[in-house]
Parts: sequence; structure tokens; C-alpha cells
Amino acid sequence: MTTVTVTLAAILLSLAGIIVLTATDPKRRRVSGLPEARRRPAALASVLIFAPGIALLIAGQSAAFVMWLAAVPLAGWLLAALPPRHGDSRRQQAEKL
Repeated sequence: MTTVTVTLAAILLSLAGIIVLTATDPKRRRVSGLPEARRRPAALASVLIFAPGIALLIAGQSAAFVMWLAAVPLAGWLLAALPPRHGDSRRQQAEKL
């Protein structure tokens, strides 16, 4: 596999973990008026985020690791910057009554 392919696969796996954490974040859900998540698989998300980087190091893919190390925090910041999708917030529900 080429370095670019390996790097993209590692970034996508880590991005999946970041998306899981973002979607189940209690404060983010509360502010946007969404119901609480049933459970928060933080351990699984952490493995998804960090395992690709560790695998790249073990495989000796130093260039891919550096690209992964730059892209994952950037993706996390971009997801954090996106406003959460809003459900009917409690304030809006109270105003309807």
C-alpha cells in the first residue's frame, strides 16, 4: 500500500472515533436540545482515535504517522467548530406552551 492510502485509512478511522465522541457528548447534546445519548462508548472511540497512529509507528510508516498526527487534531477542531444540529430546545418548547 502506498503512504497516501495508509494515511487516509488511518485518518478516516480516527475521524470515526472523533465523530462518535462528538455525537455522544453530553454538554453538546444538552445545549442543542437533543436527548441524552443512551451510552457513551468513550473507550471504543479512544481506541478508534489512537490505534491507527500506534499502528503506523509499529509499521515504520513515519511519513504517514506525521501526516496522521497533523490531520487528526485538525479534523477534531473542525468538528468542534461546527454548530450542533438543533432539535427543539427546552426554551423553544416552553415558548410554544
